[in-house]
Amino acid sequence: MKVKFTTFFCLFLFFLPFTQALTINIGFPLKGSELLLMIIIVLYMFVGYLPKEYLYFVVNSKTLVLFLLWTLFSFTINSLWKYEYPLKEVPFRISAFGDSFLRFCYIQLNIIAFFASLYFISKNENVLKYWVKGALIAAWYSWYLFIFSAFDFPYVKLFGMEPSPQNLFGIIRCGTFKEGNFFGLFLILSSAVAFFKGKTKVGWFLLFTIITTMSTISIVSGAIFLIYIYRKKLFTGKILIIYPLILAGFLFFAQTEYYQKFIKAKIFQPVSYLTEGNFSKVDRYLTGRIAFKQGIDNPIIGVGPYNYALHYDRYNDYKKIVKNPSKWFDNFIARRNRRGITNNVYLEVWSEYGIVGFLFFIVFLSKTLIVAIKNKNDIITGGVIATLISFNAFPSFIMLFIWVFLAIPYAMKYKEKIIK
Repeated sequence: MKVKFTTFFCLFLFFLPFTQALTINIGFPLKGSELLLMIIIVLYMFVGYLPKEYLYFVVNSKTLVLFLLWTLFSFTINSLWKYEYPLKEVPFRISAFGDSFLRFCYIQLNIIAFFASLYFISKNENVLKYWVKGALIAAWYSWYLFIFSAFDFPYVKLFGMEPSPQNLFGIIRCGTFKEGNFFGLFLILSSAVAFFKGKTKVGWFLLFTIITTMSTISIVSGAIFLIYIYRKKLFTGKILIIYPLILAGFLFFAQTEYYQKFIKAKIFQPVSYLTEGNFSKVDRYLTGRIAFKQGIDNPIIGVGPYNYALHYDRYNDYKKIVKNPSKWFDNFIARRNRRGITNNVYLEVWSEYGIVGFLFFIVFLSKTLIVAIKNKNDIITGGVIATLISFNAFPSFIMLFIWVFLAIPYAMKYKEKIIK
């Protein structure tokens, strides 16, 4: 019997957006994409060989392999290390050791997804149409949740979703994901894939769907994505007609409560003085500051995979920054019985894997951007740029769709060299 590896990979791409919906809770949400990727791994183990291209990819991705090895080193050392201060009590899926090991396994799975995507996309770029198909379904479902929740209509949740999906003003903003920021970046990259495959109308629809996420960083990243891919046409031809409309639209938007509370306050109000409008900005600044200090005090190997929250209390000196904390904010920022996150991928890597791991990670991202630019495909390059920007306010880098997309520039580069 001939095993259809490509079929499983196409299904893997299709299920990428279903990271909360259509999942099975086994202590954590087991995603269809993860299950399909593991099936591909097992099938390759079953047939007893890997195509020679995999070795070529690994050899030419030394920085990424070094980052993986460094995460293993960080996990091992931190699992054995005894800190001189008590670690924070947080809810565990398994235990401190078990959760850290699980995070390391997720990193492995994501990097395997990168190499698998590099191989299959190199062989046949047409498989990316299944990414677009899955994204379309997720986008339509997101609009359904967005509209029905906005008008307080009853709506049907897919199995696996949380009892109360993430919302703002009661409007569901996460689609098939756990968080709106996750979904926002997925939509940007999905639109890039759609444009790349010549599906222009679909690409615009996916990009427009970012509205349903109400994610500031996604809106900004999406705008920069468009500016980059259309930069040569921005000040020529008929497009000049839309600028007065854009200005009028912005002036109208600037008067809305959403802009005043969630955009203007984030940008202009200082973090030293807490208000209702800049609360999110202050919170992100403080969690980022904690991560930065963790990395400074643990410069070589960091605090270990998924261990940021364990060291949270040790570095939480928010009273030195916020001059007017309320009792409610005191309780919130303490995050009692809650697992804190950095909400910044760069600071997450800095704190958990130290300066060396951080450098490996940055070098890999920089190389990816350079490869994309050299490929001379503005759409994919724009997607990479949007990813790098989104990482500044993103919960984590262990999302499979990110690593699949980062493989595309390399697949384009290697396609003519070794794939016959």
